[in-house]
Amino acid sequence: MVISIVLGLVLMVVYCSFAEWFVHRYGMHTQRLSKWAFRRHAIQHHSQRRSLKTFYSPDIYKIWQSSAIPLLWLLHTPLYLLIGFVTNQNVGIGAAIGAGLYVSSYEVLHFFIHTPRNYWFQRTRLFHFYCEYHRVHHHRAKWNYNVVCPLADAVMGTFSLADMPVEPSLPNTMPRHTGPRSVFGQGAGRAVGAEATASLDPEPVPAGRE
Repeated sequence: MVISIVLGLVLMVVYCSFAEWFVHRYGMHTQRLSKWAFRRHAIQHHSQRRSLKTFYSPDIYKIWQSSAIPLLWLLHTPLYLLIGFVTNQNVGIGAAIGAGLYVSSYEVLHFFIHTPRNYWFQRTRLFHFYCEYHRVHHHRAKWNYNVVCPLADAVMGTFSLADMPVEPSLPNTMPRHTGPRSVFGQGAGRAVGAEATASLDPEPVPAGRE
């Protein structure tokens, strides 16, 4: 029973990494699937939480503004039932649990990445890595579409650990990292300067077209 649930959970986490990548890449950064999602995310969210400007903005970011991604969990209900029918009920239950955990992790991580409150988990090195990894995406939107598990980014060729200058909106409760690698003492370290983004030129916020 336990093994079946864990199997379903792990399989769904892998699936969710690619689903997150697809929705983020084509649903939020183009108008192919939804003009509303594109305007809300690519234009509004990225302009308000711009890297090297206002990436950390607790005063203008509320948790209910995060996204409509939890709706995707409900839309996948037929998939959980299908998995349970094709394999067994416990694998289907594990798949539903795995998807729920992934979606919840996305919402919580994305919110707290942009709203540093100095909670204990926001002082961990893993959380700092998440912040720097996502900060690369807000500086250059064609990289790092994953928020929770960067498996799909690695497979799809959009994984980037590029170095960046220290974030100007960084609160004094957080270390002055310069990209994902610097969290673990690699890359540009804590040096600040234009050379840190030589391979990561900024891109303009979309003006309403794909």
